[in-house]
Amino acid sequence: ERCSRPSAGAVPAGPVPPPEAGVLPASAPCKGPQLKLTLAGGDAGAGNRVTIIGVQNVSAQPCSLTGYPTVALQDGQGRPLSAVRIEQNAGGHSPAGQAPAPVELAPGGQAVFNLAWSAVPDAGRGERTCPTAARLRMTAPGDTSPVSLGQSISPCGGRIQVGPFRPAAEPAPVPGG
Repeated sequence: ERCSRPSAGAVPAGPVPPPEAGVLPASAPCKGPQLKLTLAGGDAGAGNRVTIIGVQNVSAQPCSLTGYPTVALQDGQGRPLSAVRIEQNAGGHSPAGQAPAPVELAPGGQAVFNLAWSAVPDAGRGERTCPTAARLRMTAPGDTSPVSLGQSISPCGGRIQVGPFRPAAEPAPVPGG
């Protein structure tokens, strides 16, 4: 036997439909200890460089990434490259005026983000050589625990652009695009 009270709104009878294929329910934001960085690819052309950084959920719980990572570059001694400004740039992956979408990461799942920079010294700034970073530190939005990756990057012109998180299955950007 089953007792129930009538509700104000009608409740449809029958089974609850399953979620869309590939769509995970909303999960908590990813934190540094849940994440591992990897080199996921890159491209070069016309003096521009793009590195694609993979962000893998190494925990047993799903989590989500939304927006842009906070990125810092360090030299071989672990000091910040303060002469290099990090700028957020959608780089063609978010339609104009649209905020980056959340990326849900199942355990073992991966998202990516781009780093883009010029490899040509800026003579107007007096650059003859470009600073070299030996390590990249990334902090997920809303977190304070950075994750590091040993990666040599030599950005010229005093700036590097970082793109938003996106699913790992999306195509790589075109340098300078």
